[in-house]
Amino acid sequence: MKKILLSLFFCLTIFSCKKSTEKNCTNVTVTLKASSCKGVGVIINGMKYPTDDLPEQYAIEGKNICIEYSFWDDPKMCPCCGGKKVHIIAVH
Repeated sequence: MKKILLSLFFCLTIFSCKKSTEKNCTNVTVTLKASSCKGVGVIINGMKYPTDDLPEQYAIEGKNICIEYSFWDDPKMCPCCGGKKVHIIAVH
């Protein structure tokens, strides 16, 4: 009886766990004409946003990539920084 209950519990835990393989990313276009110190940015819904953490291999003008991102406000007052920027969490 104990073995049956353990087997049943084991089967229920395996079949009840589902890993989400869905990518939660947004298609963006890379631009090298953004107002950041690196000059790299992304175009999201027609708006250009600077980013300082795009990997070098993706920094190609006009390249379409899928990213997970968040916005953050940079309070710096220098000419090439400050304002709303994109923090890239992952590139898919």
